[in-house]
Amino acid sequence: MHSNSMPPTAARWPRILSEHLVPVAEPLAVALEPAGEAPPRAVIASAARALLDGAGSPPASSEPSSAWPAWLAPHQIPAAERLTSMIARHGGALLADEVGLGKSYVALAVALARGEPFSLVVPAVLVPQWRDLLNRFGQHDVPMITHESLSVSAVRPSGRPTVIVEAHRFRNPDTNRYRALARLVVGSRVLLVTATPIHNCVADLLHLLRLFLRDHALAALGLPSLRNAARREADRSLAYAAVARVIVARSRERVRSGYDGGPVSMVFPRSTTETLRVGPAADALIAELVAGVGRLRAGGGAAPLLRLMLLRRLGSSLPAFRAALTRHDAYLDLAARAATEGRALTPREFQRCFPRAAESDIQLVLFPLLLDHGGGGAAPFSDDRRILARLRELLARAPTVDPKADALQELLAARSTKTIVFTDAQPTARYLLQRLRHRRVAAVFGHVGRFASGEAPRQEVLRAFAPRAQGGGRPAAALETDVLIATDLLSEGLNLQDAGCVVHYDLPWSPARLAQRVGRIDRLGSSHGSITTVTFLPSPPLARALTMEERLARKIGAQQVAGTNGRLDWCDQLAALAAGAAPAGSCAAVTGDLPCVVLVVRIANLVEAIVVEGDVARTNPAAATRLLAAAVTAGPIAVDRARLQRAIDAAAPIIRARLAAVQDARWRASDRDRFARRLIPWVLSAARRAARRGDGEQLTAFDALVSRLASGMSAGEELLLDDLLSQPQPLLVQDLLAWHHALPPADTGDAAIKVELVAALMVDSSRPPVQQSARQYRLNPC
Repeated sequence: MHSNSMPPTAARWPRILSEHLVPVAEPLAVALEPAGEAPPRAVIASAARALLDGAGSPPASSEPSSAWPAWLAPHQIPAAERLTSMIARHGGALLADEVGLGKSYVALAVALARGEPFSLVVPAVLVPQWRDLLNRFGQHDVPMITHESLSVSAVRPSGRPTVIVEAHRFRNPDTNRYRALARLVVGSRVLLVTATPIHNCVADLLHLLRLFLRDHALAALGLPSLRNAARREADRSLAYAAVARVIVARSRERVRSGYDGGPVSMVFPRSTTETLRVGPAADALIAELVAGVGRLRAGGGAAPLLRLMLLRRLGSSLPAFRAALTRHDAYLDLAARAATEGRALTPREFQRCFPRAAESDIQLVLFPLLLDHGGGGAAPFSDDRRILARLRELLARAPTVDPKADALQELLAARSTKTIVFTDAQPTARYLLQRLRHRRVAAVFGHVGRFASGEAPRQEVLRAFAPRAQGGGRPAAALETDVLIATDLLSEGLNLQDAGCVVHYDLPWSPARLAQRVGRIDRLGSSHGSITTVTFLPSPPLARALTMEERLARKIGAQQVAGTNGRLDWCDQLAALAAGAAPAGSCAAVTGDLPCVVLVVRIANLVEAIVVEGDVARTNPAAATRLLAAAVTAGPIAVDRARLQRAIDAAAPIIRARLAAVQDARWRASDRDRFARRLIPWVLSAARRAARRGDGEQLTAFDALVSRLASGMSAGEELLLDDLLSQPQPLLVQDLLAWHHALPPADTGDAAIKVELVAALMVDSSRPPVQQSARQYRLNPC
């Protein structure tokens, strides 16, 4: 055979020498290769547009009319537009603008823009105010669901777009109201509205977002599981960046600087603060009472919280402390009886001792601790009763002098402006109303109003105190009110800017309450040139026991995630940069003070901003936004292609980790203990039987069901599955299919996970700017 006659030694094999070997190109570097140069302004616009909504504009079918109502102020229109885009992409959004910026109007405009029926979820105390607002714009038939009704009623998914006012009340997933709301909004478009989404920790915010986001929705941004992140208290820097994709949260400073000069003047009253450190009795008496409270031991793991509740009431007023001792005595009776019977307190017994209206913020922690505590014998209870008796003796001998109330009276006498005095203790509110009865004073606690002369409807009291803000006429002379004493139920949602002073007579358990209180008067359009906030701090012996100020300081750090102090203002700044666009993957270079590279990368369906300084890459959209904004006025320079490639190489490990997180999240590989995953083998067995029967339609349904069980769910979807699994009758595969078909479509995981360079901007301080033509931008590859 002629073709095979050549001896093997005669074959000309290529020789490969080790010095000829070169490293294989980084695959991600190939995927992220820039497309070409473009004008810096166009590259900046492409980056800003991508960071704003992740995937460009929402589908045309889901866009509402672009003509926003004339009653929206200039700063409210961009918020409405961004919220609409977020809801179209993610199924929901959170409006967390600072207090006083008109969130109610923005929320109503977003709801009306879709042109379809919607529902409102509001606190019962705000129903009249929202009904008035809806009637003003011809919306007479909008159904309202109160927060309180969700605590006691079972609901099913409504399918209607839903606006949830004061959404921070749903931050705890272990409450009935959270579970009910989560079920109600499954499959609905959701708009959450609150200025203070975080009261204690970042988990508060993540639980709110799970009302509309599936558990893995932000995996591409470094949060593979919202549920797990909430349990483990997520890295705060990741939370800053990730949650910004579904939140509009702007500070007052951003609105004032970004939107002033329009038809609506962005004028807020100047704010001054004062503090007074004074207690409700002499320091010696306070020290004795504090020492007695410190010796109380009943309650097991809840004992520190029980002592804290008593100390807080002592800091409020002696009448409040007496009432708290009575409540604590009732707790000891019921807890001793339960311990004798070898059981824990029942929920009904807990509510008898600690009514919902009192210390509602502490209740969420205290409730499970007390219900878990049982046994321990009767010794702690008898010891605590002796301590309570001693505390009552001290109170009985206490002089009637009240330095704290005296200081309040002096404060009011020195000011002519209307003043709101906030306390979180109803006994203190009643005590102050009696103490100040010779002034033009009224009080609101809970749903009840009261003038010095007697009870009155809550709304009548509010109109007498703030007729202009409440839209009423001038009250009768006998009802004119200059001082309003209120509990924290009044601190949410109401407009009371007739007043010019807020007094924090007590420090609240959550620092978010401070912002809510001041927000009643510190609002856009206030008639006051300046307002004053006066805070009463506990006297030294009580402050040492409470360490309340340190507690507040720690919690305030967590609250900054949701926009406090302007931490998310960068999102709003992007809107001003988003006019125009360059081709995908374009790059540019400008002069600047800080040499770095900004890479805007699409990972799966979300967009991340990576800042590379030298060989160090970090995800930081806030810093990227500042660099993009500064580059608008900077001079263009030629792109250093080698340096840009090094920046892409430095960013590759971050991008690779995010891609792995997205892939992992699709099949919950790091969350194998979830019961939903353990249903998958059972469904696969049913799928194999369908395959043997040749039932293609059912096989497709089983395949989609497995994908649903394997991937993340929203809080409501998980709860509906739990409802199904807890039924007494045997579970059938058809029951699981019915549950699956009743839910919105899920990500099946079949689509390829892509990575794409959206834009790259290089900042260099070492080279002078050059003049480049548009033609050169098109021809010069990066």
